[in-house]
Amino acid sequence: MVATALGLTATTPAQTKFMDVADVKPGMKGYGLTVMRGTKPERFDVEIISTLHNFRPSQDLIIIRTNHPKLDIARTVAGMSGSPIYIDGKMIGAYAYGWFFNVEPIAGVTPIQSMLDDLRRPVPPTLMPTGGGALLPGAARRDARQRQRLAQHRFNGSALDYDLRGHAKQVADHAGAALAAPGGTGLKAASTDVMAGGLSPRAMKLARELLQPAGLEVLQASSGGGHAGLAAEAGDQYVDGGVINVQFVRGDISVAGVGTVTHVVGDKLVAFGHPLLNGGIEALPTAHGYVHWILATQNRSFKLAEPIKPQGTLINDRQASIVIDTNAVAPMFPLSLDIDGARVTPDTKTDWRMHVAHDQFLSPSFVAIGMGSALAATTGERSDMTWRATSKVAIKGLGSMSIEDFGAGNRVPIGPSDVSRTRLVRAVGAVLNNPWEMGEIAAIETQVRVMHDRDVRFLRGAQLLESEVAAGEPARVKLTLQPYRGKRTTRTIEIPLDKQLAGKTVQIRLQPGYLVDRIVAPPNNLKQLVQVLDGLNYPGETIIASYDLPNEATAAFEGNIAYRLPPGAVDTLRPTTSSISPTVFTASKHIVIPTSGFMIGQDTVSVKVREVIH
Repeated sequence: MVATALGLTATTPAQTKFMDVADVKPGMKGYGLTVMRGTKPERFDVEIISTLHNFRPSQDLIIIRTNHPKLDIARTVAGMSGSPIYIDGKMIGAYAYGWFFNVEPIAGVTPIQSMLDDLRRPVPPTLMPTGGGALLPGAARRDARQRQRLAQHRFNGSALDYDLRGHAKQVADHAGAALAAPGGTGLKAASTDVMAGGLSPRAMKLARELLQPAGLEVLQASSGGGHAGLAAEAGDQYVDGGVINVQFVRGDISVAGVGTVTHVVGDKLVAFGHPLLNGGIEALPTAHGYVHWILATQNRSFKLAEPIKPQGTLINDRQASIVIDTNAVAPMFPLSLDIDGARVTPDTKTDWRMHVAHDQFLSPSFVAIGMGSALAATTGERSDMTWRATSKVAIKGLGSMSIEDFGAGNRVPIGPSDVSRTRLVRAVGAVLNNPWEMGEIAAIETQVRVMHDRDVRFLRGAQLLESEVAAGEPARVKLTLQPYRGKRTTRTIEIPLDKQLAGKTVQIRLQPGYLVDRIVAPPNNLKQLVQVLDGLNYPGETIIASYDLPNEATAAFEGNIAYRLPPGAVDTLRPTTSSISPTVFTASKHIVIPTSGFMIGQDTVSVKVREVIH
């Protein structure tokens, strides 16, 4: 028997013995357990229709008809995923699948044997609870193979090229294929309802864009934990048929995936009857939940629920279930956002506090969603606006990075889409998706200053004042700038030119500082990555004038960089007995010119440098 194989006989009550799927026959009747309202599971009657064999690899699906006044109306209900189903007092599995636009209350049940197989999968020692029951992602530094097992959601690309939307597509390609229902069955793809509270409409839009393709259906709900009396109703332990939430964000903003506990075994439990994101080994916080109502719709009914009491950690995310350790404490990092300068009333919230779950994809996603929602809520008006943000990102064991961002809009409020493209989100994604070790965000503190005008100047053109200059003399360039709703102005800048450029025609690039990255050595470990990210960008309120240096090169190797190498030096550095060699760049010079406000636009000018005859 399955219970004996797991060594669970002594801890499994008699009424929760298991029935093998081969013994489940059409016409059998039984019941299921789920929370219809509040926190206490209720019974609903079921009848076996049939069994779909090999519905998924080595996994059957039992088809049932439910009988309950609420389910007769709602039919298949998202959030009931995981509800245990019993025949003759024996558990056969978990309510987990449904069909689009059902006219009958028909559902698919994942066999309990498949879920218990997930329960007994070994968990890497790096995820076993340490002091105080806490899970520490940094502990995974000890074993590269285990790091790979934790990399199901890792960005497939260079850390310095991290892009949130590209990452979302990669996760969707992996999770979407795993969660999709088998072709031709007509079944609804296994998905998890995500209840989001405290999010602005634009934040909800971004959340759906990032998460829905990966199988997470985002719905507006409560912020969670706002009513102290609800937590008391949850009790101290999870129960079969009770509500469970996978909590991605908590605090002023709450985001949590909702499902049902299938079976509790000691300090572990299985739930959902399908994956969350099919990510394998995980470390995501879980919480008890409260159901306000089952909302019936023509397409897809769902439980309107919220998390009310944190407990436990999702440690395994598999084909047939999610596995929870009720004693483990998943890592989360605090995120604070303070906004100054917005047009506010005494009741406007300007300081936002939340905690975000640690995950390679979900963390940068919810930093963008949570901060973007807070900014939209505090500054959400259609006016000309410029914002500057300074973020301190603390990395456990490696100090902190200072990241600057800015934005300006033409009567468009600041929002989540702006934040999703920031250097902050790129930096968080880079740290969490580095290829060397499990980077751990300790905290993020962001200060945002808002100005109610567009503090920008559009570059309308650049003109050389002298088309030819002597070697060693600067090139003078007149910039024509158009302030927003202001009078056109000009500014003359001087760009020093090297004497070695004599006899050459030099193309000078003029770009805003926020568009230009410094030349850096490719990092070889997380410590170097943090150092590079901390100094990667030029200040936003600058113009960068740059030009290439002929016959010279810049080389980077093992975290070090050598600028302006003379001809032949690179060949000398290249080993003859190894393919490991320096990364070579075209040598160039960058001149930083401070500006008042931000410049939009870029241009190039070409100047001839004549030799000086003595």
